[in-house]
Amino acid sequence: MHSDELNSTLLVAIVFIGLAMLELVLGIYNSKKRYIRDWIIDFISVAQLSLLLKPVALFLAYMIAQHLWPSGHNLLSDLPFWLAFLIVFLPDDFMHYWYHRLAHEHEWIWPMHRTHHTPYQYQVTIAFRENWTWLFFMPGFWWMGLMIYLGLGEEVALSALIIGLHNVVIHNGVTWDTHLYRMPIIGFLMRMLERVINTPSLHRGHHGLGENSVPFGNYAQTLFIWDQLFGTAVFLNDKVPEQYGVIAPDESTWWQQLWWPFFRLPQVKPDTIEE
Repeated sequence: MHSDELNSTLLVAIVFIGLAMLELVLGIYNSKKRYIRDWIIDFISVAQLSLLLKPVALFLAYMIAQHLWPSGHNLLSDLPFWLAFLIVFLPDDFMHYWYHRLAHEHEWIWPMHRTHHTPYQYQVTIAFRENWTWLFFMPGFWWMGLMIYLGLGEEVALSALIIGLHNVVIHNGVTWDTHLYRMPIIGFLMRMLERVINTPSLHRGHHGLGENSVPFGNYAQTLFIWDQLFGTAVFLNDKVPEQYGVIAPDESTWWQQLWWPFFRLPQVKPDTIEE
């Protein structure tokens, strides 16, 4: 892993741990909706992402680019920093929107992402909770590897830092932002902000079921402009989902959720079909 990318990963880890400690102090982890299985999945997901899957994807992308495009090494290194950053960040964010949306709309790809939605408790530890296939084939990692090969290592590090920190914040289980929407001036600013950036309110809705939920919308990773452009945006403001989880009853084990297709998932009604 590129040294700049490693530093950004460490910063995200520090914030992740800090928010987890905050949730612990506030008693969020006392919920009876959490099971031992959930903790196992959360922690193994973080470990396999940071120690294996992401580094391998970056390395393979770099090596494939080196093999197929030998003259491309450091080709973009002389670009102005902020232009280079946009070349790194915008395609990553755009690709993730469609990767995420396709997972919710098509049964064949849903098992790759379903693990992220199975917990009944919304908290920061689910930020990186995924099946190994979802993480390994995530377009952004392969894009980052290519960009590092093209000489944009620093820009990749900044992009990864922004995306990682944002991902941790929007999965935070403390609903601190609901109060902001009810304040006259700040509430207006929040509504303007979420026209551009994915907020905790928007993403809670995506994870929700029942009232105040958007299980088939709000797919954005960082920029919410994609949902608005492609008709999947639903604004909830200060409303909190009735519950969290997946539509079909979840009877899978932690190893099935983490390592499908090596371990087959129980045959259940697809969660990808909206009723």
